[in-house]
Amino acid sequence: MEEKISINILVREEQMEDKKVFIVNNEELGISDFGDTLDEAIENFRRSINMYLEEYPEKKNLLIKQEENPVLVSKISL
Repeated sequence: MEEKISINILVREEQMEDKKVFIVNNEELGISDFGDTLDEAIENFRRSINMYLEEYPEKKNLLIKQEENPVLVSKISL
């Protein structure tokens, strides 16, 4: 069975030229991608992460899901 990975993402909406786009970003690995819809942006991001992990398989250890039911998943800004 393949191990599941867990990754935190930040999604924001931005204006590019005359249309809005959704940008998906992971700060830990410095990877981002975008799309015209949220679903497209997330799918593009998944492809980018998979390509990154194929190139740098050792980074996958940072993302392996450690716990099925975490107590809290959160992010704070200071």
